[in-house]
Amino acid sequence: MEIKKNNSGNSWINAGSVIIVLLLFSIMAASNVTAPIYELYALKYHFGPFIITDIFAIYVLMLIPSLLFWGQYSDKHGRKLPIAIGVIMELIGLLSFLFARNVYMLFLARAFMGLASGAIAGPGSALLFNYNRRAGAVLTSIGTSAGTATGPLIGGIMAQYLPYPFRLVYLLSIILVLLPAMAIYPIKDISTKNPKLILHFPSIDREVIRPFLLSSFVAFGAWSITAFFMSLAPVYIIKLSGLNSIAIGGIIVFLMLGIASIFQIISLKFKIQNSMFSGMVFIIFAIVFILIAIIRNSLYIFIAGTLLAGIGQGFAFTGATREIKAIAPPEKTGDMLANYYIIIYTGVGLPVILLGLLDKIIGLLQGIIFYGLAFIAFSMVMGFLLIREDFKD
Repeated sequence: MEIKKNNSGNSWINAGSVIIVLLLFSIMAASNVTAPIYELYALKYHFGPFIITDIFAIYVLMLIPSLLFWGQYSDKHGRKLPIAIGVIMELIGLLSFLFARNVYMLFLARAFMGLASGAIAGPGSALLFNYNRRAGAVLTSIGTSAGTATGPLIGGIMAQYLPYPFRLVYLLSIILVLLPAMAIYPIKDISTKNPKLILHFPSIDREVIRPFLLSSFVAFGAWSITAFFMSLAPVYIIKLSGLNSIAIGGIIVFLMLGIASIFQIISLKFKIQNSMFSGMVFIIFAIVFILIAIIRNSLYIFIAGTLLAGIGQGFAFTGATREIKAIAPPEKTGDMLANYYIIIYTGVGLPVILLGLLDKIIGLLQGIIFYGLAFIAFSMVMGFLLIREDFKD
């Protein structure tokens, strides 16, 4: 039986939307389940924060070309084949982690996961947009952020309290990915009268380039601070708390992105411009609290900064995604989302690489302070630009 798309505009949630959101959730959860476990891998294979940032970087380097290709392919030939290929790549990545014997296998696993996320993020979000125009933006944001939050929590708790920390978590992740993937088949896909695929660098129409860039760089900021929590914050929080617990790193990531998921829903009551501006303001305060926590060596101030970061991420990311949905023509949704996600994942990869380099040059804590000050300046510029722009609601 084919599940048809919702054209009424009156319903937020329907069977097809739930299946797509669960798939986005499961892919993001599985791709980030290792975040708190890197500390164990570092002890096992004798590497430091710089290698951790490199492992994150290979994910982004593989994701971007995958996004470029599959976003264009999905606009011409449909969304479901890229999603199926992405699921296969994700499973290969999880199996690579499951059978890893050295640090090179970790890089290989993350490379496959990058290819998977690129094949699924754009086409999956586009399918959701085409299927449910009213709720597509917020459901995409919630599925992505909730999955990214839940993965580290599962990974940290399982690694801390269950046997076989390098095995069980990946077996669970494989099941988590397969369940919604098998339910995608009945969903109605798009059709096109022009199936010819001509590869190109995705273009943005001139009339929407300014709001597109502003929205994308707001999302860049939202996911840059997320990348800090995903990569180096678990390592730092263990040192700050004095607790020899892998679970606490996962809990911190879950706290940040769990709060973000809640405020993604709350942000719907705000105009798009106000949502993005509020996000930038909260992110600035979050960084200030985190820097004070580092200087004063305070776990409680760090947790307060984590809460503020989650609020900021929720407002900023959902506001940006709502604007992308508002300006994206249906026939170019894949292209526009590909560009959008390229900027987002550059925000994930570039700052993390910078932090890794700063760790080697001036040390981790000093590097975080330098990074934080630079990010405050970036957020202030974005806030100023947002005030001067009009956005579609």
